[in-house]
Amino acid sequence: MKKILVIKHGSLGDIIFSIPAMFSIKKKYLNSRIDLLTEEKFKSLLIKTKIFNQILTDNRKASFLITFMNIFRLTKKNYDLVIDLQNSQRTSFYNFFFRIFSKSYICSSRPFSHYRYRIPKQGSEKAKIGLSKQLLLLDIKIQNNLNYDWLKQKINKEISSPIVMLIPGVSKNSEYKQWEPKKFLKIAQYCESKNYKICIVGSKLDFDATSLILKECKNVIDMIDKSPPGVIYSLALKSKLILSNDTGPGHIAALANKNIIWLLNDNLISQSNIENQNSNHKIFSRSIKDISVNFVIDYIEENNLL
Repeated sequence: MKKILVIKHGSLGDIIFSIPAMFSIKKKYLNSRIDLLTEEKFKSLLIKTKIFNQILTDNRKASFLITFMNIFRLTKKNYDLVIDLQNSQRTSFYNFFFRIFSKSYICSSRPFSHYRYRIPKQGSEKAKIGLSKQLLLLDIKIQNNLNYDWLKQKINKEISSPIVMLIPGVSKNSEYKQWEPKKFLKIAQYCESKNYKICIVGSKLDFDATSLILKECKNVIDMIDKSPPGVIYSLALKSKLILSNDTGPGHIAALANKNIIWLLNDNLISQSNIENQNSNHKIFSRSIKDISVNFVIDYIEENNLL
């Protein structure tokens, strides 16, 4: 397998879950050329891994014609192996065209693949476990306990003391996974009373979720729209505690192995998204809206997290 294509689109959280698989593929095929097909918005993050010879882009919102032309061009690149880490309906089309117009072997959970792992019902298996089982079909073992120092980034020197990081925002289509901003404010004020600085991360789309904290708290480090993945990870390394919804930036922060409280809806998908490790503190409720501020504060105190 001298020439390999890895395919991975998805959300930011999906990308983070797949990074161990990407490193494991590189370890298995150390002397092979490995290209990646992903979305433009993830390119700058995945370049830092130094896994891939080339990162190709194919945005999910592109028209069908553009997608078709991209796939057709890829089939002409003579890949020996295509590894589908996305395993979506979209990549079924990729597999179909690779199967017809190329001699590539395909590893995927979708139809038309040569090495097919059949994924169980969504949410019943952790993403990393599913990828691990899929790659075993190629005799690839997933590497655990990766070093993420490649993700480190220089941050403001003033951010030196232990901080509490809050991640109140969620993506536009995930409001059902969001703990109310006014409750994040109460936690921020509680942490301030313990003499911790509050650091808020997120994009400019998270303004509604963070404006109360910025207005009411006195000791806030405002990193809204200034927190790409490398900054989030670097800030997490300095954090005494992190509080997050089930969202991509939270999964980046979790790579630092610092204590993080996850506020979660009690469903199969959220249960499967969060690893069972000592630094992950999971608070579930039938509806995330039902989790009270007092319950979270009691949890912090009972577990000596501050």
